[in-house]
Amino acid sequence: MSRFESLFRKSLEKTSTEAEQQELMQLIARSQHDEALLQLLDEVIAASGDEQVMPEHRAREVLAIILEARTKPAAAGRAVPMRWWAAAASLLLLAGAAWYLLRRPVAHTPNTAPAIAMQDIRPGTQSAVLTLDDGSQVVLDSLHQGSIRNSNGAVVHLGRHTLAYNDHNDAGPAYNTLSTPRGKLFHLILPDGTEVWLNAASSLRYPVSFNTAERVVELNGEAYFEVKQAAAKPFRVKTGGESEIRVLGTGFNVNAYTNEPAVTTTLLHGSVQVLAARQQQLLKPGQQAATAGAGIKVQVADTSQVTAWKEGMFQFDNAGIQQVMNQLERWYDITVVYEGGVPDIRFGGKMERDLDLHSILRILEISNVHYRLEGRKLVITQ
Repeated sequence: MSRFESLFRKSLEKTSTEAEQQELMQLIARSQHDEALLQLLDEVIAASGDEQVMPEHRAREVLAIILEARTKPAAAGRAVPMRWWAAAASLLLLAGAAWYLLRRPVAHTPNTAPAIAMQDIRPGTQSAVLTLDDGSQVVLDSLHQGSIRNSNGAVVHLGRHTLAYNDHNDAGPAYNTLSTPRGKLFHLILPDGTEVWLNAASSLRYPVSFNTAERVVELNGEAYFEVKQAAAKPFRVKTGGESEIRVLGTGFNVNAYTNEPAVTTTLLHGSVQVLAARQQQLLKPGQQAATAGAGIKVQVADTSQVTAWKEGMFQFDNAGIQQVMNQLERWYDITVVYEGGVPDIRFGGKMERDLDLHSILRILEISNVHYRLEGRKLVITQ
């Protein structure tokens, strides 16, 4: 038995000394013990035998160990690693005791978070609105699989969560726009075979046929591109103003939401050139360019974090609460407002995006973020 496992079990059995408990807290706080902790949690659940419900006291003990180790104040604000609450909730759910973390009513005082509304808010789904060249609109989740015809003769095929165009070189000039409302995302295959994954609250305007010298699309919001290589026809993504990305064949993510501090372009593979404010910068794989008024700033990026949304995950690394709330607004179709200023809390870790808002708010509650939920308005009250 490893030292980590020994300390963990002694803590559950309440036989550890104060020094051993402190040592365990320090070990849990290190990411190198993540997998061991998950395995031990799984074993604790399995040890409950055939019972469908883990005893309340055991659920409390398991969560207490994680929460005590993972919520120590940091110099630059509290660090809140959401992965552990999500992991603990998921594991306890298997044993029927997740109510402790996600369902249990909370006794409130004037300084605590109020109860969550009875009607929960579900996470986002696959859906979009297609605006055709004649201005007519089609809600894609309201149709069965089939074909949609543009007024210029171009045909688009709707499959399962995917909209695909054929390259109609003989089609007249026309543009379509694919828009995802808040809480929706969709997959698009452009006429040249380029694939685009459109995040929530985003839109992409594009021609129904790439029969000109360049392939030009216009993005608002966030999208991940896998561009089909065609050296004779450069691919360009316009993101508003004078900012754009030029590519030949590559995979990259563009975040151009208007409520974010900068437009960011993150390169996963291939090569892209970012142009903004009369400057240009060639990116290498793993680099990110941020454009915001004054010019272009390039830095190394965590590409898995940038594209986590495409894989169905929230993932943060020392992210401020506003950055986290921006994502929650778009994915759960809510509005977030702050009373009394913005809490100085940093979030780290990852969790699946299929959790109800109820579960997310419990995580905020445990991290001592006070709030109230008024319909689809989340008020952060410090």
